[in-house]
Amino acid sequence: MASLDDLPLDTGREDTAEMAPSAPSSPGPRVVWFGVLAALVVGAGIWYFVTRQRAPDTAATAAAAGSAAVAGQALADPAPVAPPLPPVAEMDPYVRELFATLGAHPELLKWLATDDLVGAMATAIDRLSQGQSPARDLAVLRPTQGFAVARAGGVTRLDPATTARYAPLVAAVATVNPATLAAAFTTLRPRLAEAWVAQGHSDGSFDEAVRKAIDVVATTPDVPADAALVPGVGGYAYADPAYERLPAAQKHLLRMGPDHMRRVREAARQFGAALAATSTTAAPSRQ
Repeated sequence: MASLDDLPLDTGREDTAEMAPSAPSSPGPRVVWFGVLAALVVGAGIWYFVTRQRAPDTAATAAAAGSAAVAGQALADPAPVAPPLPPVAEMDPYVRELFATLGAHPELLKWLATDDLVGAMATAIDRLSQGQSPARDLAVLRPTQGFAVARAGGVTRLDPATTARYAPLVAAVATVNPATLAAAFTTLRPRLAEAWVAQGHSDGSFDEAVRKAIDVVATTPDVPADAALVPGVGGYAYADPAYERLPAAQKHLLRMGPDHMRRVREAARQFGAALAATSTTAAPSRQ
């Protein structure tokens, strides 16, 4: 493969049709809406109790009709817009709390302990959308064991034992529900897009980059685990030109081994489907 500097891809996980968690310092839209409903119910109960204690009159009847109309209009109105997100430079605490809802796997917590999480995600999306591996930007997830090959009959192949070093990362991916990850991603989208633009891209290209990034992972082809390798620049390359022409991101995924690669690929497919479903029902975005 093209490089010995192999770090795992972080595809999340992505990933439950739950409402995206709200900002840590403010109640979420579901909580706010529940409060509105509660106020309407209590108000209606008080009005009913008072009007039952006296004979109805024209003014009371009109007031009741007006209150009912107001209540009906309130119930028909869309949920209030969620509180604004923190600025990009202050997003790390928010992201850590939001992603804590995805699980407590050590690999996830290891990444959450780093800085500039929104910027790192924007960069990873950028690299993946171009078929590049985001490994260098996820150095905290570097496997402790090195890349290894096995030689037999004059042929060099990937050592099956070396794929075990990716087991923790793949296990972390498996713990994340794709719909929950999609909801979290949708919550963060305004700041991710802002970080994306700050990295030199046009404002309208972010969603397309996300689609391409998911597609790169989700379309990684199956390659035989015993595919022959040859010495390359800084490492090993596939002997078969068709395999070697694959994008660097896909070749990096293939170094995880067939089983691990398929699990990550499936997670990416599920995340993409969940993200598409979430985008059609998402609440007003936070700015």
